[in-house]
Amino acid sequence: MAVHNATGHYHHGDLGNALLQAAEQLLQEWGVGGFSLRDVARVAGVSHAAPYRHFRDKAALLRALAGRGFERLRAALAAAAAGQRGPEQSLIEATRIYVYTAVQNPGMTRLMFGGVIDAEEDVGCARAQAAVLDVLAGIIRAGLQVGAFRDRDPQELALVAWSTLHGLALLAGSAQLDVDPDDTAQLEAVVRSVAQNILYGISRS
Repeated sequence: MAVHNATGHYHHGDLGNALLQAAEQLLQEWGVGGFSLRDVARVAGVSHAAPYRHFRDKAALLRALAGRGFERLRAALAAAAAGQRGPEQSLIEATRIYVYTAVQNPGMTRLMFGGVIDAEEDVGCARAQAAVLDVLAGIIRAGLQVGAFRDRDPQELALVAWSTLHGLALLAGSAQLDVDPDDTAQLEAVVRSVAQNILYGISRS
């Protein structure tokens, strides 16, 4: 039996995905503290008790949702880096995608990085979070192989890059910069400037 609702429709056995879709919709509209499991059930079009078949409580649902966010970010970064002309261009493109993803999804970004959840409480979420850094480390390793970056631990250089681009994403998303997040050209210029300075900082030359 198919159930039609605000998040689309799903078939029996796909309740968990429908609940996560509903939760993400509410997260973007109301923020982490603005909804309950009852609200999630309502948006998903299921009974108030249905969410408890998959999630012990709201915290468990939020951990699952954050894990989905980290996996989505990892996939976007990996896709952005693939096919670029060398590791430098891969890092620039990864920076652009990271910042745009964070700015366009403020609710998810706050959930993932705002101290709302403890990734260590969920193995899957912790692995998904670590995988984001692994993508950046992979770009660094490729740069080391061709002598483009400093001969340092790839994880160390990846952390330098991640810290910088994440700081830019948070500043841009919280209107702390003189940049209109909706002005694509303006945001693009800032992102590329910061990416170039990341490269300058880790470059061998």
